[in-house]
This record gives sequence, structure tokens and C-alpha cells, in this order.
Amino acid sequence: MDGALTGGARRLLVVAGEPSGDHHAANLVRSLRAHGEFDVRGVAGPRMRAAGVTAIVPQEDLAVIGFSGIVAKLPALLGARAKLLAACDSFRPEAAVLVDYPGFNLRLGPQLRAKNVRVFYYIAPQVWAWHPERAAQMAAWVDRLAVVFPFEEPVFRAAGVSTAFVGHPLLDELEPEVDAATLRRELGAPAGARLIGLLPGSRAGEIAHHAEVLVEAARRVRERHPDAFPVVALAHDASLDHLPAALRANVPSVRGRTRAVQAHAECCAVASGTATLETALFGTPLVVVYRVGWLNWQIAKRLVKLSHIGLPNIVAGAEVAPELLQDAFTPEAVANVLGGWLADPSALAARRAALAGLRERLGGPGASHRAAGELARMLA
Repeated sequence: MDGALTGGARRLLVVAGEPSGDHHAANLVRSLRAHGEFDVRGVAGPRMRAAGVTAIVPQEDLAVIGFSGIVAKLPALLGARAKLLAACDSFRPEAAVLVDYPGFNLRLGPQLRAKNVRVFYYIAPQVWAWHPERAAQMAAWVDRLAVVFPFEEPVFRAAGVSTAFVGHPLLDELEPEVDAATLRRELGAPAGARLIGLLPGSRAGEIAHHAEVLVEAARRVRERHPDAFPVVALAHDASLDHLPAALRANVPSVRGRTRAVQAHAECCAVASGTATLETALFGTPLVVVYRVGWLNWQIAKRLVKLSHIGLPNIVAGAEVAPELLQDAFTPEAVANVLGGWLADPSALAARRAALAGLRERLGGPGASHRAAGELARMLA
């Protein structure tokens, strides 16, 4: 085995504080088994636990949305950090694997390094968007950084961080749950109807900020294009119960079919986040939307250093998906974008063409295996 390790079970502390990180960390742990035997503990969600990781702190306890959400979760976050640092004394991990989750991990990492725990960071914190100076600070405590966007490698290397681009893990398993015919049958979509995907986000706070605007936008699109068939794509445990019944009746919702909607829709409106990149990688035209509370928006305006926030636009280095943010995110604005595409097939085709090069920019499949190889070499 390339990079195989010997000497009995190696002890690792893994910290993934969000559902997406839990998913990618679980795949990393499974890939790591090819390099030897590991005893892995840490902040773990359901996927990591299924991969054999012992939860020192359940990942579900740490979910946070927005800057103000940190205040409500502060006791849990501080308690989790204390448990992890205490585990370093009893468990004595040979290395810690920090997965994304910058608000927590950028504070935990230096404390782990102070305890002589080597730090491997997988899926870099987006300091290039918020705090570019933190890239240089990370050089003091990160032993190896595995990044998933190609433009990140030179940024972090220039700051003195040992960095490798491993590709994006989305490419390992980006497949729709069902084919187009099955999805349309499940939705009860009439023959010839054009599917419009509405993705309000995966967290309760995101859904609360986005769903009502998206549903009202969909109603307006249907007024102009009777063959449009909007559908809200939700995670398994998400709900639209906060919406008035009259609004919910306008647009059907579906759970567990997010990628099928992304892949088979004519176009989509998607809350900013990883789902925008997923939709773009399917080649489906999308408008990126986002709204947060007033305080979070004021803070974000002062911190964000980028001209775009949508991942497809950041990766492409150009606007391949229009963005409607905060006050610009209105039902009429969303309806104008989606309805405009439905009325002009050439505009829709142009958007698909603009998205075509994103897969090549993100490297081929195998990110988890490459990241595991980087970690094994660090431990050798």
C-alpha cells in the first residue's frame, strides 16, 4: 500500500462540526483504512459514527447558523472544546484532523498544537473571503493542509502553509438519487412540464429566510409560464411548516431528492452554499440567493473580501450564476431571472455553456483517497 503505516492502531482526533463536514470526514476515515489501522474519536455526526468514529462530542450539538447564532451556542461550543482538549491528555492522539468548520477549528487548532498534537486540516477555512491574514497565522500550527479548490493552493502556500490541492469530494459521488422519469412520476409533473428547482438551504434558519420568497417567486413564474412546474427540494428532516398553508399549496415539496432536482430541472434558485456548486456541476443554470438577519448582514458586509459569494462564480472567476442577496432577494427579482430563462432558450443554453468548465477546474474524482494519502504521509 502506498503510504501504508505500521505499528498498531494509530490514534486520531477528528473534528467535523457540520453535516457536510461529517459526510466528507466519514469518507476520509474510510479511505484512511487502506493505510493501516486507526482508532478515531472526536466530534462526529451520524456518518462518521457509521464509519467507526467514537463521538467525544456529537456533531449535532454544535450546529450554528450566522454570526449571531454563535452566541446561543457558545456554552455548547466552549464545552465541546474543553472535552476535546481533555481527550488529548487521556487519548493522546498522534494527530488531529480538522474538517472545515472554521469558527470552531481556527480556535481549537492552535490549542491542539500547543499540546504537541500535529494538525491536518482538510477542506480549508475560507479565510481568503473573510480574513486573508489568518492564512499566515495558520502556518504556525497547521502541519498539512488539504484544499479542495485549485485557487486555494497558491494562496496558502504563499502564506507559508504546507498545502496540497486534492480535488473536491463532491466529484466522488455527485449523482441524482433517481432518474428524470422517476422524479417526474414521484412529483406528479404533467407531460411537457418544465421543472424549476427551489433549494432554500438545509438549516432551519436558512429555510425560514428563503422559502417564502422562493415559493412566491415560483407562483409568479407559473403565472407567466403555465408549463413551469416548481418544486421545493428539502433535506430529509426539513420542513415548510412555518409557511402559511396557502403558500405551501402553491408549490409541492420533496425530501431526499435534492440532487435529482438539481440535475433534472430546467433551472434552479439555490441558497448560497455547497448546493450552488452541486447544481452548477450538473450543468443546470441557477440563480444564487441568500438572506440573513440584519446584524449578520452588517457584519458580513464589513468582512467579506470577494466580489461574489456563490461558489460557482468564485471557482469560475466570473459570474456564471447571477446572485440576488439580502434586499435584492425578492420574489419579483427571482421570478424575473427564472422566467426570463424560460422565455429565452438561447439564454438558458448560454448559462449551461458557462457552467461546462467547472468540473475540470475541480480535479477528478478521488479527493478522499488523495487526502487520506496526504495524511498518511504526514504521519509516516
